[in-house]
Amino acid sequence: MKKSLFLLILFSLVAFNSRAQSDRFKKNPKSGQEQKKEEAKPQNPSQAKKGETPLKDRIIYGGGAGLSFGNNTNIFLAPQVGYKVNDNWVVGAGYMYNYAKWNQIYTSQGFVNVDFENQVHGPNIFTNYSVRSFFVGTQFELLNHDVYRYNLNTLDFDIDNQWTPVLFLQGGFKQDVGRKGQMLIGLRLNVLDGGNSPYSTSWAPIFQIFF
Repeated sequence: MKKSLFLLILFSLVAFNSRAQSDRFKKNPKSGQEQKKEEAKPQNPSQAKKGETPLKDRIIYGGGAGLSFGNNTNIFLAPQVGYKVNDNWVVGAGYMYNYAKWNQIYTSQGFVNVDFENQVHGPNIFTNYSVRSFFVGTQFELLNHDVYRYNLNTLDFDIDNQWTPVLFLQGGFKQDVGRKGQMLIGLRLNVLDGGNSPYSTSWAPIFQIFF
């Protein structure tokens, strides 16, 4: 009887110890190599994108501006914002405002005194692609302005306000400025140039700085 009781107690202790060992391994079922792999994974998801350029370093601000006084007054402002898709390709948008006042114009009969005033303004979108120190690109504008038409009946000018599309093909030289900026110098051609164009010629110079 005592021997049977002793064997029962012994088997109970062995079963309890085996169960405890089994539970201990269930709590940490991964091998040492698997645990090292888990620890090697980045704790912060942003670490996986560590090689990507931050958004703030892809955004550039700039554009062009001009000012002149005399017989003819001209105030030109064209702020733009660009996004650097990569080191060579930039896309962006902006808004142009140009105030012009003419006191004198040149005609086939020579200089004629006039009193013309016009405000040209509107949005634009652009894209430029650069290779080394050169760039090519395009810019589309939709501009609101006054159109002066001479009326033979009244012997005076009629003024019509309208929106005119402008499409520039452009190119020239590019110089890097600072860590992410650039300076552009070149020429552009308005391929939609017509009789009602807000620009006096189809060709126009480019001088823009972005930071």
